[in-house]
Parts: sequence; structure tokens; C-alpha cells
Amino acid sequence: MSGAYADPNANPYLRQPSGVNQAPQGGWEQPEHNPDYEVGQAGLGPNAFTNTNLLNQLLEIAEAENASDLHLVAGAPPVLRINGRLVPVEAKILTPEDTEAALRSILSDREMERFYQHRALDCTHTTPDGKGRFRVSAYVQRGAVSVVYRRIPSEVKPIHSLGLPPGATKLYAMNDGLILCVGPTGCGKSTTLATIIDQINSEFNDNIITVEDPIEFVHRHKRSLVNQRELYSDVNSFAEALHFALREDPDVIMVGEMRDLETMRTAITAAETGHLVLSTLHAIDTISTIDRICAMFPAEEQDYVRLQLSMVLRAVIAQRLLPTKNEDKRVMCAELLIVTPAVANMIRQAQPALIYQALETGAQHGMMSFDKSLINLAKKGVLDPDTAIRNARHTKAVAEALGRAAVLKA
Repeated sequence: MSGAYADPNANPYLRQPSGVNQAPQGGWEQPEHNPDYEVGQAGLGPNAFTNTNLLNQLLEIAEAENASDLHLVAGAPPVLRINGRLVPVEAKILTPEDTEAALRSILSDREMERFYQHRALDCTHTTPDGKGRFRVSAYVQRGAVSVVYRRIPSEVKPIHSLGLPPGATKLYAMNDGLILCVGPTGCGKSTTLATIIDQINSEFNDNIITVEDPIEFVHRHKRSLVNQRELYSDVNSFAEALHFALREDPDVIMVGEMRDLETMRTAITAAETGHLVLSTLHAIDTISTIDRICAMFPAEEQDYVRLQLSMVLRAVIAQRLLPTKNEDKRVMCAELLIVTPAVANMIRQAQPALIYQALETGAQHGMMSFDKSLINLAKKGVLDPDTAIRNARHTKAVAEALGRAAVLKA
């Protein structure tokens, strides 16, 4: 039988070729003509980005096509990411001068100076009509500037619309502790945390402090006060902002990302002292999150960190975005670990295998594993069964649950 699982020894972690929307074999010199993604009649001239008009036109295309990202890279045309795939815009190949001018057109002199100093920069950009908002990530590759514009939704989505396990809808009501949202870049972690913050803002009279790099979703004060602080603009570092936030009468603290040891240490301390702390982390699933946090600390501290986590960790949400069966959009596949007293003891004892067993059997507590989420989506017809099997932690078990065990043996 042909297909991804014709070989029983095939590595389930290898990416399968999509066969569409790929760069031509000869590179980007002659991108496939696509009239849906053409820049206007003027095209990209030699000084195309000396003003923001062309950039805004490209950003409008990204909005109209519901693209998640716009890439401007020297040596390629502008490229959109639509439903997880790269689609070139019909335009000329960008030069290093083009990409640098595109970045300069939206940054202040101070921001450009910071970019040249660090060779990388994160910020936000709002289109002149105020309708489009983008997170901008600029970096240098092979001596040329590259820029990625990621669309930020104009409104915070209701949590029921995100596709999270039902147990995640009650996390906003936690009194204290640490809630983490983990997953790869672009899987919707910031969206999930923004939704939880919005729920708290709507339901409780709290003082909410966020520290972000950059600020993505802008929250209005509802029942709560929401003070949003941006890295480098309002604060110098996540760790320093957290340190001062503890003196600012917070009830809830949201840290955009726990990216270094000091930030992680301060976040755990904040959770220990009676605050609800929300943050993100790059990890592949809920179980590995715990080991990844501990591994960031010196060996002599790791046992104590496990003890701290067992007392303050309340829940871990792990997310992925996968293409739907008809590949017209992507759907959330999420894992949810709720830290019950039994799970807390397993964290203290460093027993990841037992934590996974608790995750698989913890439906009564609202827990859901990735494999269970994949099975549910495939049975509803949202995911192709092969996609579910390919992304499963235990491919054999998921294949059997979907009646596709023969595919693995073919």
C-alpha cells in the first residue's frame, strides 16, 4: 500500500513532502505565476520600499488571504504562509536593499539603531488604516536583512473557539500558581494566553500585569486593570520586569516567554507568593515541559526546583496547529495536563512515565493527551487519519483506534 506508512520502519517524526506550494527546484528565480497574489501594476521597482505604500499593499494581501505570516527575504519574492504552507507573491526577487528599506520604513531611528546593535529585533506594526496589526521579527542572514510579519488578530477570541480541551476553559478561575502554554513557534500560544487574560479581565476585579516582547493583543480595562509593558520600550528585561511587578500590587502576572533562567526563577517565586502567573515556553508536550524547566537550573538545584514546581504548577497546555482534512485551514490539537495532588507527587519524584499515565487516564479532571485529541479530530472528520497517525506519540495505538492498523503493516 502506498502512502506515508507503507514502510513499517518509516520514521514517524520525518516530515512528509506536501507536493504543493514549494519553491521550484531551481530556487525562487522564477516563482510560479499566481494571479491571486500579484502586487499592483507598479510591481517591485528598484526603490520599492523607500515608502510604506508597497509594504502596506503586501500586508493587505496577507490580511485578505488570511495568511499567518509575510516573509521578506533577500533572494526570494515576498512569501506568504497560508494554512502552514509558503506561497510566493507574484513579484520580483527582493534584494538586500529592498528588505532593509522595508524594515527602515516602519522603524524609528532608535529602533533601527537597536536592530543594528543586536542584529535582531522584535516589535509591532499597525497599518495606516488601523485595521491590520503585525508582530515584526527582523534578523540578519548572510549579511542581509530578513523580516517576518506575523498577523495579530484584531480581537481576542472566545476560549471555546480555540479548539482547546474543555478542561482549559476553567483555568482563568485559578487563584494562584503557574499556568504554562507550550509548543512550537506559531502554534497560537500568545492567542491562548490573551484569551485567558481576557476571561479574567471580564470576570474578576484584578490587577493584571503583562510583560511582552512585543505587545500583541491590546486589552481594554474591563472589570480588571490591565497594565501591559513591552520589553525594551517599558522594561529592560523579563526578569527585571517580574522583579518590579511583585511590588506593583498584582493579582495576575503574564510573562510573554520564559526564555532564560532568571526569568524562570522569578516566575516560580511569583507563583509561590500567591500570584497567578501565566507564561509560554518552547517544549514539545506537557510532560517534557517539566524536565525542560528543571534542566535549565544547575544540577544541585534541580531537586528543589521539582519540589517548587510540584507546589506551584497548576496546568500545562501544549499546542500544535495541523492541516485539516481538506487542507483549507489549520486546526488546534492540544494536550492538557492538570496538576492534581497525585501528579504533584510524581513531579517531586521525577516520574514522567507515571505522569503520562495520569494524563491518559485523567479525563475526569479535564486532562487530555495529544493522542486522544488527534483521535477525536480524526473521528470527527476534521483531520485525515494519516495526519493523526503521523503526529501521534504512540502511532500504533492511534492507528488501531482509527481502524488503520493495517496501514502500518502494509
